[in-house]
Amino acid sequence: MKCTDTEPLGRLIYLTAQEIKNFAEKLLKPYDLTLEQFHLLKHMSPDSGMNQRQLGDLVNKTPANITRILDRLEQKNLIIRRSNPEDRRGTHVFLTTQGSGLIEKVFAIFESFSSQLTQGTTEKEQLIAKNVLNKIGRNIKSMT
Repeated sequence: MKCTDTEPLGRLIYLTAQEIKNFAEKLLKPYDLTLEQFHLLKHMSPDSGMNQRQLGDLVNKTPANITRILDRLEQKNLIIRRSNPEDRRGTHVFLTTQGSGLIEKVFAIFESFSSQLTQGTTEKEQLIAKNVLNKIGRNIKSMT
């Protein structure tokens, strides 16, 4: 990625996000996972089921997207859906043993990726970047 000092900040953020996403997808490919699937799985707990709406809110996905992702994860035996005893129309989603094991393995790889990502930056620089990105995110939400 080649950027200049005159590159608009929004474009720089976009290009950086694309580079991160592309690299993360390459890391996940040997595990037959997409970034969307991993993001959803890492927010789940094996012992406490969540409903699809809760999961959607956590990962900022529409109900249709969550259903599609969960269908694929269920086909891979990484999650299981169980009827909600309090609401027969709803289901709770749980990680399987296979799903938990995969998440532990992949999460360790991503921890290493995260430290490589910020290599050469100080904690202060990282904090400044986080604060700026959080402010930009809040600005975007206020515009929509």
